[in-house]
Amino acid sequence: MGAPRRDPASSARQRPYGGRVLRERRGSRARAVGRVLLGAAVVLAVGVVVLARFWGPREPEPSPDASAGTVTPAELAVAADQRVFIGHMSIGWNLLDGLQRLYADAEVPEAEVVQVSVGDPPPELPEGEGAVVHAEIGVNGDPLGKLANFDAAMRSGLADEVDVAMVKLCFTDVTAKTDVDQVFAAYQDTLDGLQRDYPDVRFVHTTVPLTAAPSGIKQHLKVLVRGDDNEARERYNDLVRGAYADDDLFDIAAVESTTADGTRMSTLAPGWADADREHLNAAGSAVLAARFLDLLTQGATA
Repeated sequence: MGAPRRDPASSARQRPYGGRVLRERRGSRARAVGRVLLGAAVVLAVGVVVLARFWGPREPEPSPDASAGTVTPAELAVAADQRVFIGHMSIGWNLLDGLQRLYADAEVPEAEVVQVSVGDPPPELPEGEGAVVHAEIGVNGDPLGKLANFDAAMRSGLADEVDVAMVKLCFTDVTAKTDVDQVFAAYQDTLDGLQRDYPDVRFVHTTVPLTAAPSGIKQHLKVLVRGDDNEARERYNDLVRGAYADDDLFDIAAVESTTADGTRMSTLAPGWADADREHLNAAGSAVLAARFLDLLTQGATA
């Protein structure tokens, strides 16, 4: 007798992993993988949107500008009679913009503003008239070079032409990586030497500007990696405050960190900050200029 014949239908029923079942399981796995990939794509898309929204700094809301009412026309006139030299970079331009605005708002004639370059002969200023002479000095990030530039400018003849002089370091000159004691020692040596050699010039001392608190993921990561730059700046500023009298101290950091309602912060107040959160907006520039004019007119009479 031959071998018994097998029933195909019965054989198919006996195979637990028949083609139809395998296809169903493969389809289930494919659907599960698809759901996972779709979920990952959604998470990635949301992450991209959040990152784009919060990566960079947010533009601060400006404070109202009430500085024009804090300076009288008589004080503006007294300040305009003085010959002032300012060695600066970026925040110095904010200061000059603020001065121009305060004089324009009060309709008081402003002193002539003269820009010079370090190494040039001193400018010829009108006899008996005030002036604001200014120069961009050095390179941002090199405070020692800036101090050397300021010293050279004063000794090139400017010290014989002006009544008041100051050098303003930038926020980029003092960071978490800066040797604060070294920079202050160089500042003190430079300024004290100039005061000794030119006793008729009033040398005004300045603190280093601050920047606004971190805003956005990028700036927070930068602080975590590099350290708190404002903390280093305030360590330097405290050395300046401790060494020089208030009458000759232009405390830029204190002005910048005091809000419109008088609250003192540890950073540049957002209401005075420009969109980059480092420089000053119009209101902040005017507030800084008002404090500078107040300093220039201390002890003076109209």
